[in-house]
Amino acid sequence: MKTLSPLRWMLWREYLDQRQNRMLWPVYLIMPLVGAALPAIIALATAAALAGKAPIEPEMQSMLNAAQLLASTQGIDVTRAAAMFSLRMAAGYFLLMPLAIVSIAGAYAIVGEKQQRTLEPVLATPMSTPQFLLAKLLAVSLPAVIASWIAALLGALASVASFWWAHGLIVWPDEFYWVAVFVLAPQIGAMTALVCLRVSARMQDPQAANQVTALILIPLLLIVFSLIGPALVLHFGALLGACAAFLAIDLALFAWVRRGFNREEILCRWR
Repeated sequence: MKTLSPLRWMLWREYLDQRQNRMLWPVYLIMPLVGAALPAIIALATAAALAGKAPIEPEMQSMLNAAQLLASTQGIDVTRAAAMFSLRMAAGYFLLMPLAIVSIAGAYAIVGEKQQRTLEPVLATPMSTPQFLLAKLLAVSLPAVIASWIAALLGALASVASFWWAHGLIVWPDEFYWVAVFVLAPQIGAMTALVCLRVSARMQDPQAANQVTALILIPLLLIVFSLIGPALVLHFGALLGACAAFLAIDLALFAWVRRGFNREEILCRWR
């Protein structure tokens, strides 16, 4: 119980700090709203393309081809397969949503406290470095992950209602959607938070820390998901493999951030 007391204190302190960060609230509101509407929009666009009521763009044609492949491999109707595939595609947004929110909150995690002159008293306390970093990690990533989960649940319900209205079919999200949202998305959020903590500890300006983090993670993840994205939405084993890989990356990053976080050096350099 004693080991949890500093962690709870840090989490409460971080919560109070984030309430005063006005840059976070528009992101927390806008991105979940977009995410909640996105699955329904994709479902309606897919339904219109299947019914021949909308022109089929090249991107939509590739989605329909993938839906036909899914229908043939699983032995289901192509309309139902299109609904399932549209939900799997929409899950990709909820993988990027924690990255976007965490990259903004994480940029202020350490360097923001340095500017406010509140970091030195915290680092001077007996709190261990792992407790300090874990509290920062949870405070930065947990709100973004919870917002992503809520948006994903609302989006799934909206998609089900949209496809029922368009085709009279009730198609619930399958295991691809839930594993991507509830397992892979938090792992990406934790990875983003850890990179932010490492960068924020080295920078002197929150905006610079945010830009450096974005320049590191966004192009990297876009390249990775452009290469493995088709496999993730078609092969469940590939999705589980990605979850295992990101878990290993998160553990390695936490050890790396902990090893590079020198409290005495930071205190001396920032005085």
